[in-house]
Amino acid sequence: MARKIKSFAAETETVELEPITFELIKGEEFECYGDVSGAVTLEFIAATSGDDASEIAKGILAYLEASMDAANWKRFNAIIKSPEHRIPIQTLSNIVSHLVEERSARNTDAS
Repeated sequence: MARKIKSFAAETETVELEPITFELIKGEEFECYGDVSGAVTLEFIAATSGDDASEIAKGILAYLEASMDAANWKRFNAIIKSPEHRIPIQTLSNIVSHLVEERSARNTDAS
């Protein structure tokens, strides 16, 4: 008797979502993917669920990097590390919160 194979193909088909954009400093806009993979989200949750500040910081930066294409990340990373701009940690956290909220709302709308 042949075993049935469970297919998850329909669940993995992606729909192109509009990019999420934000302005970090006046005149510097960044475009992020409309969604990220479940694995990226799970890694972010795992990194930010504990009390280890270093893991939380890594999780935030990894989520931001996974949210952008290489060109946007390169500009963004240069600005957030620039002594000229001194972007506070809270701002980076607020950006991640914004991305998570936007993506969550889109996933709910798509259901």
